[in-house]
Amino acid sequence: MKIIKKLLFAWNEDKEIEFLEKMAIDGYKLVKVQLGKYTFEETEPRKIVYQLDFVNLHRRNEDDYLQMYEDSGWNLSHKFGGWYYFSRDFDDGIDRSIFNNNETKKEKYKKLILFLILTGFPLYYQVLFMFPNMDPNKLTFPNFYFFFRIIVIVFTSLHLYALVRIAIVYNRLNSGINE
Repeated sequence: MKIIKKLLFAWNEDKEIEFLEKMAIDGYKLVKVQLGKYTFEETEPRKIVYQLDFVNLHRRNEDDYLQMYEDSGWNLSHKFGGWYYFSRDFDDGIDRSIFNNNETKKEKYKKLILFLILTGFPLYYQVLFMFPNMDPNKLTFPNFYFFFRIIVIVFTSLHLYALVRIAIVYNRLNSGINE
């Protein structure tokens, strides 16, 4: 087993795919993905094509979803949250992408944007509605709410940054610009 700690983000999906494919060429196949941590098992070096998809599924729909990709020759390497990591052996005659057009790629990013908006709602609620209505005396330095406010503002900023970066990728796909 080989563990590599590396942060990759959804708006840099191509870099993540490139990283995984290089690891396969070096003789390491993806086994597990965690936040900032990739686990590989040592195998013979070979060209493997990786693709990622983001889907929020109910458990009852997951079998049909996975069967669709399996019928197309893709194997599920790992699932991390709503991200599905698919792989298959490289073949010059077969398209490298699981998405056959910009519309299906756009749909993936649209789902990701919706997911980010829904998960960010508590942060935005805190910043927009709770903080302006707090007693100013509770926001002084030694108080818990002072630190809480800073943490929430940092997370909200990071969340908004991710949302904007994903929206930029979506808009590029929407205007037909390939990345």
